[in-house]
Amino acid sequence: MTIDNASSNDSMITYLRRKIKGWKEVVLGGEFLHVRCCAHIVNLIVNEGLKYLHDSIATVRNAVRYVRSSPAGLLKFKSCVEREKIEYKGLVCLDVPTRWNSTHMMLDAAIKFQKAFERYEEEDDKFVSYFQEDEGGKRKIGPPLDDDWKNVKVFVKFLKTFYDITLKFSATLNVTSNYYFHELCEMQNQLSELSKQDDSMLSSMAVSMKKKYDKYWGSVENINCLLFVAVVLDPRYKMDYLTYCFSIVYDSSTSETLAKNVKDTMYRLHEIYSGDRGESVANASSGEAATTSTTEAKMTPEGKGCLWSSFVRKMKEKNVNEYKNDVDRYLTDPMEDPTRSNFDVLEWWKNNATNYKVLSLVARDILAIHVSTVASESAFSTGGRILDPFRSSLSPKMVEALICTQN
Repeated sequence: MTIDNASSNDSMITYLRRKIKGWKEVVLGGEFLHVRCCAHIVNLIVNEGLKYLHDSIATVRNAVRYVRSSPAGLLKFKSCVEREKIEYKGLVCLDVPTRWNSTHMMLDAAIKFQKAFERYEEEDDKFVSYFQEDEGGKRKIGPPLDDDWKNVKVFVKFLKTFYDITLKFSATLNVTSNYYFHELCEMQNQLSELSKQDDSMLSSMAVSMKKKYDKYWGSVENINCLLFVAVVLDPRYKMDYLTYCFSIVYDSSTSETLAKNVKDTMYRLHEIYSGDRGESVANASSGEAATTSTTEAKMTPEGKGCLWSSFVRKMKEKNVNEYKNDVDRYLTDPMEDPTRSNFDVLEWWKNNATNYKVLSLVARDILAIHVSTVASESAFSTGGRILDPFRSSLSPKMVEALICTQN
């Protein structure tokens, strides 16, 4: 179950484990039932850094809000863009303050129009007076100054890594569980490097975000082991990549223990998924080998060589043994090229299902794990983006039409 990080959800998972204990349908007794939404954790980490630039972000947000508040204002802004000869084909967009990735998109677009905003401020008197108005008893922050634009540029570059990670975590058209550990290592490495920067603001942000990262992902006990298994089940990486990353992130003894736990979990899953099917396949192979052996024994007096009969019998026994060690055979087989950008892990397992009869069933279920709830949740979070103070006169019918279209 992939759920967000509310403390009440932890209590619910504990209760659910107790209720489903003993169910045959539940793999490993619900030991790995709980998956924490990765996108929510990234959101908490990034928001920790947003605190350092709240004012600078607010100045740009207010400027964008004013420009998009009326058709006349937007038309005048487009005129400023043309006169400044800005070739960017997009346009400024307003963010949803509770979703930092939309804030990143807003700032990234606004930076490209910095000169247009400066010209707009010179030509529109109402633009400056807008920031002198009170909003909830407080004066609006802005307009953006040079220092604000400088801070925003640094922050957008800094956020790019986390923005890309969130897109991967919340993808809906491809597998996400096999990317989980890659992105965790990339995030930790990025924060460690940035915390050593000479820029005091950037390093302070990184240190603060690293503390939040360690709260959720600093201890391996907080990470569902099945998400490590998902990395191993990607034939481009297997155990080699996982062991390498463990050796970088953790000390040698911890990394060896983790690698062993992951492999043991794969053996346990293989044993459970084998069940009666694994035994029947093995028995069928044994029976076939015995029949072949008997037939060949009868043929031996007629001239069949004993050496050939022995070879065939050994090969049959080898196939049965290999089936019983499906995990070992997969881990020792050659890896796929890790540089392939168009690699489809599900297609690979579909094509190799006959080679790894049981492990392909494990892969089918493990790779289906969602590491984020954002994709499904966003379908119910579009109202605030459509009906805001500047579009409050929309009719109920029009609001419903806009929301249904976006969903």
